[in-house]
Amino acid sequence: MLVPVTQSEMRRILDSGWSERLPGVTLFHRRGCLADRTHMLAHQPDGACVFLSKDNLCRLHAETGVDIKPLPCRLFPFMPASAIDGLRMDLRCDCPSVAVNKGRSLHVHAQELARLVGQMRLGPRLSAPAWSGRLRLNGREFAAVVEAFVRLLRGKALSPRDRLRAGCLLLDTLYEVRPHKVRGERFVELMALLSEGAETDAASRDSRPPTVPDRLDRLFRQWLFLHMLADDPHLLRAGRLARTRQSWRRYGQSRAFLRGCGTIPRLRDGWPDITFESVMQVRPAPDDALEPVLRFIRVKLDAHAFAGPGYYRHDMIRGLTALLMSPALVGWAARLRAAGAGRGALATDDVIEGLRTTAMTFGLSPLMSRLSERLRLRSLAVPGGPSGLLGRYGP
Repeated sequence: MLVPVTQSEMRRILDSGWSERLPGVTLFHRRGCLADRTHMLAHQPDGACVFLSKDNLCRLHAETGVDIKPLPCRLFPFMPASAIDGLRMDLRCDCPSVAVNKGRSLHVHAQELARLVGQMRLGPRLSAPAWSGRLRLNGREFAAVVEAFVRLLRGKALSPRDRLRAGCLLLDTLYEVRPHKVRGERFVELMALLSEGAETDAASRDSRPPTVPDRLDRLFRQWLFLHMLADDPHLLRAGRLARTRQSWRRYGQSRAFLRGCGTIPRLRDGWPDITFESVMQVRPAPDDALEPVLRFIRVKLDAHAFAGPGYYRHDMIRGLTALLMSPALVGWAARLRAAGAGRGALATDDVIEGLRTTAMTFGLSPLMSRLSERLRLRSLAVPGGPSGLLGRYGP
């Protein structure tokens, strides 16, 4: 993971004597140029943070105190999110403890988080994200959309898998909604009715998912490819030739994902040498193994981190599409792990690791903000898309 540091944070670390503690070791790397130049914590040859000890503890924290650490490190696994009603707290689900829902509750951290967030000068959003196009909802209408999805994902009347299906069915309906004339309390009532209808449909419909058209499948596999890419800290100090070679290598890897057959390119350390076909032969996980995925989606909804500034400035419909496609990303990454270990069905641990892999880039990868990916997400936002992909790739 790349950790940005400010000039004052760099100075604080240097003033604490770390150049003397680690003589000859590069502590920071520059990224970008001119006005866009930033600094990052350096990494060890194996990719670990330069300040990580052999027992996987932060040396900055242990040897010179928590206040020496850069702000992102002190906040981890929390991420303050600017919401329409103030500040809310998002979570990094790539953190092992968060992924399995362990650790102290949020209110225990509230005082320290408030102190840290005060250093960031964040404020509430001035308006809700656009619905689709130029139409904007007011705060109450935006909250009604969030509440509708959270209600489905929290409900106990359906199994975890059917709750995910219900969310996709509600999104299918929203693709067709044009709320220009249904505003205020009428819109709030409409969202409640649509949520109830999606729950009923998920309980009564045939469990077979809709067929995924080839074009949609190819678009998703490219989306999957970018989400599976991990930041390579060594490229921060690589020359132009090395970066050019990396670009060509990634182009070849993206073409392999577009084909979706043959040997899977190794995008991350530790990936097994297996084929796309063997991944797709792994059977789904038990229903109760899907709870961490449901929790991940609810966290993003509760933090308002699925649209607008919280998600590459996408409108609500596109942001909800990306969020409801995240179980498909999790499912593919989980199957890769299971197939590499020779298992024919997903286990809970596979789903947890698939979630952590997905959470490392979801809403965080600069690659996903490019125009090409904005257009790709628009093409994926079609009725039957997220539900079909859930059925094909979901855990």
